[in-house]
Amino acid sequence: MVAPSVEPRRERWLLAFATIAIFATRLPWIGAGYGSDPDGYRVVLAARAIAQTGQYRASRLPGFPVYEYLTALSAQGPPWLSNAITAVFSAAAFVLLVLILRYFKVGAAVLIAAGFAMTPVIYLNSCCTMDYVPALALMLGATYALLQHRLMLATGCRITAGVLGIAMCLWLWLEYSPRRAITACLLLGSTSLLVAALCFVPVYRQYGSDFFSFYDNAWYPPWNVVYARALPNVWGYPGLLALAALLLAAPFYTSALRERWRERWRERRTRHGVAFAGLAVVLYGLIFLRLPDESGYLVPEVPLVLLLIALLSPMRVSAALAVALLLSGWGPMAEDHAVRASQQQATSAVIAAVAKLPGAAIVVSGWLLPRIQLALGSDREGPHQFVYLVENLGDYQHYLAEGHALYFVPGVELYESQAHELELAELGALPLAVPRELQRAASTGE
Repeated sequence: MVAPSVEPRRERWLLAFATIAIFATRLPWIGAGYGSDPDGYRVVLAARAIAQTGQYRASRLPGFPVYEYLTALSAQGPPWLSNAITAVFSAAAFVLLVLILRYFKVGAAVLIAAGFAMTPVIYLNSCCTMDYVPALALMLGATYALLQHRLMLATGCRITAGVLGIAMCLWLWLEYSPRRAITACLLLGSTSLLVAALCFVPVYRQYGSDFFSFYDNAWYPPWNVVYARALPNVWGYPGLLALAALLLAAPFYTSALRERWRERWRERRTRHGVAFAGLAVVLYGLIFLRLPDESGYLVPEVPLVLLLIALLSPMRVSAALAVALLLSGWGPMAEDHAVRASQQQATSAVIAAVAKLPGAAIVVSGWLLPRIQLALGSDREGPHQFVYLVENLGDYQHYLAEGHALYFVPGVELYESQAHELELAELGALPLAVPRELQRAASTGE
């Protein structure tokens, strides 16, 4: 049976009010730069280049063409403008999750979706110029379209969105007869590849076949950092404690709650939803563990985990978890805003300090480089040049042979050591006399 397309008036008003409220929670935080992740500044640099030249430029490979072109429309404006567009996508993701939960006849759908919207990794990435949340909104749109027997795609925003297609094929296989499922999967796969190919035409024209690559950090972070990025940074401590309590309490559910759960499990739609969400959660978890550089990689996991829990547990359990998540985002968001303000001050301090250096200097800037390039319009301040990192000892010696003095931003020397095993201070580079900026949670260099 297809979920009704027309909701009762009270539910429509509740959803409208909740959507406005979710969007409003983003507004106090969208003014401080483009986010604490340097990739946000890379997106804006690429978007401004696209807007100015009309030619595609990737913020980082393999490219995120849909979002980069979208950001080109607002990149010349103040930061709050492009951040607000991300906030609109987060409100859309909230609405779509409500619709998905209602399709599966989940109680307290608005409350659960509100908990999703305030989960730290969602909340933080809803107030910056990053592609995680826009891609998630498109993925949820694709999921709801699938449930309504339609197709929609999100791969052009983030290429990993295509992984959801595997779980979608499982859903089709469970829902349809084998022959119809194979036909539907072939249609889904072919249209996905076609639309993705069209989205990535500008990337291919600019970079050729080399575009299909990604940054692969040879330095795997320690497991305590992986843990922080996978759990506390995603769910927050109230949410994480609620998830742990949910798992520990499961064996002690009352017989009435267990019987209610058995009734739901007898529904075909519930079983198929568990299989769909479960497979997607596993796939995105494996992708994260392959390259656990950002908590944002787990953004797609959040609505899928909540859907899984809502399908497998009594409503009061899902509602309690949602309340904990409603409380989880505020502390991390305040901390992230402080980091963003510190980054703005640090960028100005570094530029001012470099302007006073004698001679011609090479300044190893690491994650500050995109911010500096955006502030200056280039990677130079007079005779001085800012570089991301020194690639090898030969490059370092080349800089010295050309008469450059080498400096580094405090903190970047650790990242240089991790990335290229070069010890800048031991080689004679000098730290800039500027205060260290606040760092993002579980950051080990960008």
